[in-house]
Amino acid sequence: MNKIQAVLIVTLLLAVQGLVVMAHGGEDHEEKKEATKQSGEAWFTVNSVSDIFEVVLRYEPLEAGEHAHLKLFISDFVTNAAIDSAKIEITAIEDDDLKFEVFREEAGIYMIEGVFPANQDYSLVANISGSENADLMILESVQVGKKLESNEAKEQSENGLFSWRSGMILIFGLLLGVVVTMWIGKNKSMSQRTLGILIIVVAISFPLNEQQAVFAHEGEDHGEKKEKPVNRNVAVDEAEILKETQFLFDVRTALSGYSDFQNALKLYGKIMPVTNGEAKIIAPQNASIVSINVGIGEKVSRGQILAVIAQNFDAAEQIQVATEQSKAIAEYEAAEKELQRLKSIEDIVARKDLIEAEIRYKTALKNKRVYDNLSGNHVNGKTLSVTSPIAGVIDNFDLAIGQQVGQGEKLFSVFDITKLKVVAQIFDRDLHKLHHPDIEGVMKGVKFFVECIQEEKHYSESAKLIAFGSVVNPVNQSSEVILELDNSQGLFKPGQFANVYVTAKSEKNEIVVPASAIIDINGKPVVFVHTSPEIFKLKFVQLGESSNTQTIVIKGLEEKERVVVNGTYQVKSIYLNQ
Repeated sequence: MNKIQAVLIVTLLLAVQGLVVMAHGGEDHEEKKEATKQSGEAWFTVNSVSDIFEVVLRYEPLEAGEHAHLKLFISDFVTNAAIDSAKIEITAIEDDDLKFEVFREEAGIYMIEGVFPANQDYSLVANISGSENADLMILESVQVGKKLESNEAKEQSENGLFSWRSGMILIFGLLLGVVVTMWIGKNKSMSQRTLGILIIVVAISFPLNEQQAVFAHEGEDHGEKKEKPVNRNVAVDEAEILKETQFLFDVRTALSGYSDFQNALKLYGKIMPVTNGEAKIIAPQNASIVSINVGIGEKVSRGQILAVIAQNFDAAEQIQVATEQSKAIAEYEAAEKELQRLKSIEDIVARKDLIEAEIRYKTALKNKRVYDNLSGNHVNGKTLSVTSPIAGVIDNFDLAIGQQVGQGEKLFSVFDITKLKVVAQIFDRDLHKLHHPDIEGVMKGVKFFVECIQEEKHYSESAKLIAFGSVVNPVNQSSEVILELDNSQGLFKPGQFANVYVTAKSEKNEIVVPASAIIDINGKPVVFVHTSPEIFKLKFVQLGESSNTQTIVIKGLEEKERVVVNGTYQVKSIYLNQ
């Protein structure tokens, strides 16, 4: 074998280096080919943001003259709440004659339909009225006639024949060809060496983009391992969440801002009815239940009849009533006769005597009617209607029709729970944190929040300071703080224990966010900031004091950033799994 043949053999070996096949076990393996799949985004997106609304327009490739369908997502800029039942008018800046129809699909999602006359870029103007606000939103660069670029095309353009990687391999092959040719053809002419170099360079250049490795064993056929698609437009500290997903998970936001309030104290108290907020209805005398007109937990108004009872008399009482009734009747008849006699001689009788006779008659008539009612309205006595002295809710009771009740026995309890009072304990050493000894001074610099701790969901409401207790408990040196709580929504109940958070005015302003915005990742506190319509950015923060409603952020957050306050768990899950 001459040296030219050796050069050709080396060149052939280098040319086939692009394919490596490994097989064992006596099987015959062939390369498995898969059909190419289209990948990449399937739509175009245009965003528009103002101080009122946040708008996302999404559409698939459009063609001139064809019926176009575009999907519009509208949310509130501050809260990210879906704008429902908005009035929307769409026009095009480039063509005033273009007409569009808008249809509501669901809360915050609308469909726009129309026909674009030419393949060009359009700027749409959306006149939006909703949620007591209105604004003009410009949606620029709606590209009609443009095709989507697939990920395969992008990768092919990045990994072409003349990419930097191919260039490095080409240089390496050139040097390798020179060395091999010089070693083989030491005694040949320069033309032979040059020919060998060129053959080797050409041979190793072909397989640069066709390298494949196929592994097979024990009769198994392995396909190409697919990587999970990654959105290269999203940073590692960001999560991309489509608008419809935000609406589905009810992702809400709030603005971070400076506040001069911070948590000062946490007190423990008990919820009780306010003064005149509880009424106990008792039986005025021995009686039996004739009817019950209300149920447990029912709301009643002031003066509403709760039950009807009938008075009961024993034998002695009945004899006494009969005797008194006879006396009342006799007195009535005597008074009536005397009045008639005096009226018959009215001209000669003294005016004073006539007035006294009239008073005697009216008194006797009133007493007679009382005893007539006792004997005429019920077999054993008079029936009485039991009414509620206040508006409120009927508490638990145990009564039945026909049941005998004694005088002074409790029949019903009615609670007015629209307003409640909270009695909390505060230690003397903490009183100075409220700054002022008088109530008016305290209310200017301090806020009170009451949180119920007996429910699965903790409810919190602001409360008003009513008074400080004037007596100190000698056992633990604490005194009472009495608050009034608005309970118009019925979240709290008398008898519940509660936490009372006191926030006092601080000397400097701090960035404050709702407590629900704070979540942890790997044990570190973070917040998610809504930076653009479909992007949420992760920010690690350093926290200060916190209460049940607010948390101070010392570092990591700026003023007026939109932090996620509802749906934080869902945003975190999407971020960790993207």
